[in-house]
Amino acid sequence: MGATSERITQILAKMGIRADVEERSIAEISIPYINIATDEARFLIGAQARNLWALEYLSKRIIEREYPDVRGFFLDVNGYRLHYLEELKAEAKTVAKRVRLYRTELMLKPMPPFERRIVHMALAEYPDITTQSVGEGEARRVVVKPYP
Repeated sequence: MGATSERITQILAKMGIRADVEERSIAEISIPYINIATDEARFLIGAQARNLWALEYLSKRIIEREYPDVRGFFLDVNGYRLHYLEELKAEAKTVAKRVRLYRTELMLKPMPPFERRIVHMALAEYPDITTQSVGEGEARRVVVKPYP
């Protein structure tokens, strides 16, 4: 277990959460993937994953202060976010099929930079499709277009 995983285990213990913390690499994610396996997932995930986002943010701030050489990590609980990313890729591929069929561009919902990157990567394998991020701030989204 790396320093990051150990520190997250300590943070969870202070919260009174029993969990197994696993760190590994995943191809689509260029930073370490850390999964928290626990029976108390609903408390850590929360409504619309807000608790999970907050836990990741706070954990990153603590770990960056203690270990300046750690460049980030992707925090998950019981594979919740990984499952969401798989759904996001499937949705992007469905949109790509519609774009192919109707030869018109379609916009996906607004999403954070990491999710937009996943969509761009998922659709990069389609030679007849191109993607572009448009908009600003929280309204930024991916447009899927037929390649000219």
